[in-house]
Amino acid sequence: MVVKHNDVIHADVHGAVVIPADVIKDIPEAVAEMGRREAGILAAARSADFSIEKLKAVITGDGDIH
Repeated sequence: MVVKHNDVIHADVHGAVVIPADVIKDIPEAVAEMGRREAGILAAARSADFSIEKLKAVITGDGDIH
C-alpha cells in the first residue's frame, strides 16, 4: 500500500484503504450519494411487507446502485 504525506488511511477489521489527500474534500458528497442510492433498498428491506421480489425490483430499478 502506497501512502503519501497528508493521505488518510481508513482501517477496520475488513482491511485498509488509502484516501488520497486531493479527494478528501469530495467525501461528504460521495457519502450523500451512497445514501441516496441505498435509501430505496433499505426502505424495502425494512418494510412490513418485505419480499425478495420487492427487493429485486428496487435493485433492478436503480441500475446505477453498484
